[in-house]
Amino acid sequence: MKKVIFGTALASMALLSACSSDNELANVETTANNAIGFHVVGNKAETRATPITSTNLNKTDFKVYAFTKDGKAFMGTSDTELAWNGINIKYKDGKWDYATASDLRYWPEATTLLDFYAVNPGTFEEGSYSEGMDGNYSWQMTPSSQKIYYSATDEYGHTSIYDKTKNIDVMYGIANDQKYTAENGGKVTFQFKHILSQVVFKAKTALENMEVNIKEIKIHNIKYAGNFTLPATSTESGTWTLNPILPGTDGKRHNAFTVVTGKDITVNSTVTDISSETPMLNTPQKLTAWDVKTPKTKEQADAADPTESYLEITCKIKQADVYVFGSESKYDTLYVPFGPTWEQGKRYTYTLIFGGGYNDQGLPILQPINFDAEVGAWEDAPGSNIDL
Repeated sequence: MKKVIFGTALASMALLSACSSDNELANVETTANNAIGFHVVGNKAETRATPITSTNLNKTDFKVYAFTKDGKAFMGTSDTELAWNGINIKYKDGKWDYATASDLRYWPEATTLLDFYAVNPGTFEEGSYSEGMDGNYSWQMTPSSQKIYYSATDEYGHTSIYDKTKNIDVMYGIANDQKYTAENGGKVTFQFKHILSQVVFKAKTALENMEVNIKEIKIHNIKYAGNFTLPATSTESGTWTLNPILPGTDGKRHNAFTVVTGKDITVNSTVTDISSETPMLNTPQKLTAWDVKTPKTKEQADAADPTESYLEITCKIKQADVYVFGSESKYDTLYVPFGPTWEQGKRYTYTLIFGGGYNDQGLPILQPINFDAEVGAWEDAPGSNIDL
């Protein structure tokens, strides 16, 4: 466990990160007649918002490419631009199968080695895991280069009832130098790996006599889009190239991702879950925390290069049943510098420990009641005699 403390800020954050399990999620295998078929481990359905594991993979689908060593496309195409090509594999009738029967492929002769690449999910039709995300997610596969484009959406902060896009757990698989042999029975194994980072929040108060009601939490100044380049082999790591945060029409950067909104979450000295069931999925990156030591205003943090990140928390705080921030009828907003590093395929859990914070000018919102004490000099009282 790693604890991150933001000085006198609102929260210190206990951080737990867990590597995504590289479980064997999907296999490419042959049937008795030497056709390349598919088998995937998993049989439980989950909602779209749930990250994909070996138990819910069959709720999704994936696209497969295979290239020969001399650069020919054996399955799928050699893409000339970002698109949604490849051979579509779906789970139906209790097994993984070609979505289109004419896409069936057979193993070539043993001297022809194949490099396989897969992306998951693969389609965007209504009701699918990745419905409506074709504008945010695409890929380009060639024999020499493979990349995935992804742009995260503020799924918990949509202001339009027509915008129903939700972030999806994008994965890739690589299997190089494959051929049919008696030993492997024509089976090609993919280990799907996550390309995004997962972020969840919990909260507690620093003092037992303190209570916090949270309405909304946002993270500001995240780079949310870019290209992920697949590694050369399945044992190496890929790389992200992220797009910069661009100013809006008013010349200012407006980049906030919602952790939770429209809630009334009561927090006390016992750890309370905020978003474990609704995790954020975003591009891996290192955030630069808002520097409040200057002090620097929130607007200056937005305009800095690189931009400086912070949490925006709409809440009200009571201590000993007296409001010290906000009121019975009103929520107020405080800010916390936030500068973590997110790595591909890892889940990060942050525990907000309430006890301070800053306003939009970078100044502390709560002033502790401190005490000074002085000791007066001893004075001699009038003496008296005691008769014995």
